[in-house]
Amino acid sequence: MDFYELLEEVEEGFAYNPYAGKTEDGQWIEGYILIDFLNKHFSQFETAEEMKSAAESEGLKLYFDWLKQKGILD
Repeated sequence: MDFYELLEEVEEGFAYNPYAGKTEDGQWIEGYILIDFLNKHFSQFETAEEMKSAAESEGLKLYFDWLKQKGILD
């Protein structure tokens, strides 16, 4: 899977991520995610569930759920 084909670039090489970071009080903040990072670490997986299982970050797990809800991932 190539995330460049799935995601819309908001800046060259970056896609929107509603879970890009977390404030000290636990609120999620929007930002970007590097598409090359996704390709390097998650392109071998077919589904959002497989990607979530391989992710250590809570933000990445939420991001993959969000992509699934948007119909971008299965």
